[in-house]
Amino acid sequence: MEEKIMNLLTELNQDMKGLKKEFISFKKDVNDRFNSVDRRLDGLDLRFDGVDRRLNNLDIRLDGVDRRLDNVDLRLDGVDRRIEKMDANLDRIGYQFEQTNVLKFEDVDFLTAKVEKLEKDVFILNSKNKD
Repeated sequence: MEEKIMNLLTELNQDMKGLKKEFISFKKDVNDRFNSVDRRLDGLDLRFDGVDRRLNNLDIRLDGVDRRLDNVDLRLDGVDRRIEKMDANLDRIGYQFEQTNVLKFEDVDFLTAKVEKLEKDVFILNSKNKD
């Protein structure tokens, strides 16, 4: 019976050693997988850092574009003001031409009336001289 117990204990000891080896192997596999996952996550972190840098560069470039567009807006506002001044000047010039034409018509009417009166006076004088 002692021999059976010794055999059982020996078998149990060998089974325990086998389990211990399997457990060590399982633990090594789990650690390897965790290390692999850690490496992958580190890789992802690096990639995200790269994406962050690219996005920051894009933000900087877009800020530059915004500043340029603001400058263009300011320049266009200046152009708008100059065009409005030109329109006002053209309106004044047009009004001056209208006034000048009115004055010319008044002058022509005045001169026509004077010429007609002089012609009438000349006709009357010529008629008197003939008589």
